[in-house]
Amino acid sequence: MSLVRLRNVWFRHAGSAAGPAAGEGAALAGVQLDIGAGEVVWVSGPPGSGTSTLLQVLGGYAPRLLSGTLGGERDILARRPAIVFAAPWTQLTGLCHTVFAEVAFGPASHGVTRDHIMATVMRQLDRLGIGHLKDRDPATLSGGELQRVIVASALALEPDLLLLDDPAAELDPAGADALYQLLPALAAEGRAVVVATPDAGRASRVATRALVLLEGRVTYDGTPEGVPA
Repeated sequence: MSLVRLRNVWFRHAGSAAGPAAGEGAALAGVQLDIGAGEVVWVSGPPGSGTSTLLQVLGGYAPRLLSGTLGGERDILARRPAIVFAAPWTQLTGLCHTVFAEVAFGPASHGVTRDHIMATVMRQLDRLGIGHLKDRDPATLSGGELQRVIVASALALEPDLLLLDDPAAELDPAGADALYQLLPALAAEGRAVVVATPDAGRASRVATRALVLLEGRVTYDGTPEGVPA
């Protein structure tokens, strides 16, 4: 089942110089892409290639939250996309004084029942290995602990499209291994997982598909094993 379809999609950040052709000078240009449930898609490319922008376009966050101009055809069938960025402190609500409340904030905002919230939050905390932190103030956590909280918060929304932008940047090697090993199980629950990262070693072991971007264009779409060196 396809969750996102992009056809000749381009995105230009606000303030970027535009060329005479549609999409010229854009962060993304001419992107054709279908992503379906059950996939773990690894996205890579050199700095400035558009990997982070692609994730925000896939989730419908651009241009709604990322200022700029979007062109082409985008069809988002995912009902509940969720995104996690590399810097966890930028995604804290700033309103919660315990980890449990932080993770519960999203589903509570969507009118989910209390019993369902309680079960969902504890499940996500436990699968991220941070159940013991549920009563801690998020402001007192390390970067790695906080990143796990942000991932748990995204999962508590029960998304069918999970977008991860270098999600292990704040994690130690063991924590990064555990997070990447979790991704196939998350996809097997009926969602698509898209992870943008330069961590080829971990991503290639768990991904079912790989995309390479260069100057905003998809230059490779195939197996992780076939990614150009």
